[in-house]
This record gives sequence, structure tokens and C-alpha cells, in this order.
Amino acid sequence: MNRNRTIIVGLTAALLAASPSFAQTRPAAPVETLDYLVRPGDTLIDLATAYLNRPSDYRQVQRSNRVANPRRMPIGRTLAIPVSLLRADPDQARISSFRGAVTLSQGGRAAVPVQGQSVSEDALLTTGANAFVRLALSDGSHVVVPSNSRVRLTRLRRYALNGAVDHAMAVEAGRVESRVTPRQRPGGFVVRTPVSVSAVRGTDFRVAFNDDADRSATEVIEGVVEVDSGDGLSETVAVADQGVSTGLADTRLLPLLPAPALAHPDEVQSGPIVDFALTPLSGAGGYRGRLATDAGMIDAFAETDSQANQQDLIYPELADGAYFLRLSALSPEGMEGRSTTYSFIRARNGVGGLASSSETRDKRRFYRFRWEAEGEGEASFRFQLSREGEDGQPEGAPLVDQPSITDQAFTLSDLPPGVYTWRVQGTRHRFGRLLQVWSEPQQLRLGR
Repeated sequence: MNRNRTIIVGLTAALLAASPSFAQTRPAAPVETLDYLVRPGDTLIDLATAYLNRPSDYRQVQRSNRVANPRRMPIGRTLAIPVSLLRADPDQARISSFRGAVTLSQGGRAAVPVQGQSVSEDALLTTGANAFVRLALSDGSHVVVPSNSRVRLTRLRRYALNGAVDHAMAVEAGRVESRVTPRQRPGGFVVRTPVSVSAVRGTDFRVAFNDDADRSATEVIEGVVEVDSGDGLSETVAVADQGVSTGLADTRLLPLLPAPALAHPDEVQSGPIVDFALTPLSGAGGYRGRLATDAGMIDAFAETDSQANQQDLIYPELADGAYFLRLSALSPEGMEGRSTTYSFIRARNGVGGLASSSETRDKRRFYRFRWEAEGEGEASFRFQLSREGEDGQPEGAPLVDQPSITDQAFTLSDLPPGVYTWRVQGTRHRFGRLLQVWSEPQQLRLGR
């Protein structure tokens, strides 16, 4: 596994660093610094007490900047302060929304989170099937942990010197989606997996880790993301509409697939299950759909991937209402591409339970046809009865075509012998739409 591999690489590097030849040829790593403009009343000792890890760290700043008197500095002078000396105080995130089976583990306790609850460094968020949690970070950035994921917040810090925030998280399983506001130096935003490190200062991107394949995917929607391999030996830069697939042995820069499209975008989902037919997209190995009650996917509640070689997305259960679908395509490598969002109406409208019976009254034969309305709200029905010809097809126009039936039954009498086909149409007005659906045709055979 990669964790063992990382240990071996680190040990090898340590042994090489200990050899004289390596020590002579290896270049020194540059020291990252932050410029500070001296203000009236500033002293190095006061700056160290307020902003550095230890008050005594002022001596290192004094030496590197050649300050003669640490208690008196010219106003307007620029000091280059090593970032490693800057004090970073604990920062916090909060649960802005969640749905489904979500667990927040922090402070030695695992529990269902509460909306608005503070989340601290080293907290672990776990989501189950069709569960989502959205985190609001202190600088206005947002992080979404989708279903079947496990994400740890490894660093939540804010630099005392200038208030720059520095956040990092580790995807232990599943995925994380991040929309990061531009970060002030020396702050940053890092997402780690066991095989990669993705770092940004402001962008919109996703990171996923497939534990079975020991492979991660970084997908950039906006901005620029630097992706380091888990061993730190290679770096790949991805811009918008690019993704980086990282494994134990290789790293690949790939284009993201464009957003797919629905085959029938205006169709009301009125069937027994919600089934979105898709227009095939070249290069797609599958499709992913997320459902929410808002276009921004803040209140997401369901997500599914298409079955192998299928061009549709199926949701077995969904109550009537107005919803949004975020649709994206998956590459054969599992990289999720660009997405597009559709609004749609779910309004169940069906006719089922069809049955027929007969009885004799006053020497006449009566035939009663029954059905059951499926869906919410008032419905009206249209009954049609046709006679079949020798070829099994209806003979011309229906013998009976009765609209505007309010009962869930219809009775006829004195039908001559023959083979008949009958069906029922259900009609409803829901969400400003006229919904109409026909039942499956039923056959009725009458002998002499």
C-alpha cells in the first residue's frame, strides 16, 4: 500500500542525505518569507511576542534582516520574516447544512452534527449513502463531503500577523468538493489523499480517492491546482477543465469531459421510478447525477451513478415536488467531468391495478372495468375499448372512448363475442403542468 511506500521513500531520502556526496550536491531549499512593513512604534521584540511562535524568534529575524537595534527600526522598512516562524492560531469551520447519515467525530466523541455547529482541527466527517455535509470555512470558502466519503480536517489555522487562513484536509475515502476563495499569503488550501497532494490559493475543484485502486483524481473546474505525487517526487499543474489521475506508479494529466445532456429535458417524471434518459456522450464511461432542492446543490439529498453501459440514471424513490439535477459524465478512469444543472418536476401520475369482471342482471350481461389511480391530487380518467381484428390489432377507431370519468371504474353492457383491448388514461394538473399517462393495454376475450 502507499503508506508503506511513503515510509520507504522517506527512509531512502534520509540515508541519501546522510551520505557526504549527497550533502554536497543537494541544493538548499529556499526559505519562504513574508514581507512586513515597519510601522510607528514597532520593535522586533514586540513583533515576535505578538506574531511569532516564540518571543525569542526575534533574533533569527534580526540576523536575517541585519537589524542593528531590535528595539528601534526605521518606519517604512521592509522585514522578510520566515513563514516557518509565524504563529498560526486555531481556526474553525462550521456545519452549514447536512442531510442523511452524517457523523462528526471530534474531541473523542462521534455524533450526528448540528447545523451551525463549530468544527475544529482534526475532526473527521463521515457520510453514508445519499448523505451530504457542507462546511463553511472562516474566509467564505465552502467544502462539500458527498455520500460514502470520509474526510479529516487536518489543519484549520489563521496566521496572527495578517489573518491569512491556512486549511488542509485529508480524503481517506470517497470525495470532497471545494470552492476556495482567493487566499492571502502565507495561507493556503491543501487536500491530501494517500497518493497525492492538491494545493491551491483560490479555485473550484474536486478530489476523490479510490481505496480499491489506490488512486486519486483531482478535477479542476476553475483556477489552477498543483498536484504533487504522494512521494513528493513529481508535480503536475492542472488548469480549468483538466484533471490529474495519480496512482502509485504514474500521474496522468487528462482533459475533463464536457457536461452531458438529458434526452428529454422538459419531461415530467411521473412514472413509478425517476428515470432520466441521457444523450450518449463520446468518451464517457458512465454518468453521475445529484439531486437537490436548490440549483446551487446546497441542500443535496441523493446521488447515483449509472450502471455499466447504461445511458440513464435511476432513483427508485422520490416524493412529488420541484427539484434540480446536477449531471456529469465519468471518464473510464473515473474522472468526473464538467456538470450542468437541470430543473425538473416529479409528479407521480399512473394508472394501475386494472381488472375486469362481469355479472348478469335482468337477463343482461354487464362488464365492469376497474383501475387504481397512482399519484397525489385529484385525477380524471379516459376509458377506451377497441375490438381486435384477426391480426391482433385494433379495428379502426375505439368502440368506446369516454373522457372525463371521475370514478375509478366504468361499466358497459351487451358486448358481442370477440377479443377486445381496453386501456385507461389518467389526467392531473400538478405544478402548473398537465400530466397525462396511459395504462398498459389489457385484453378481454368474450365467448358466445
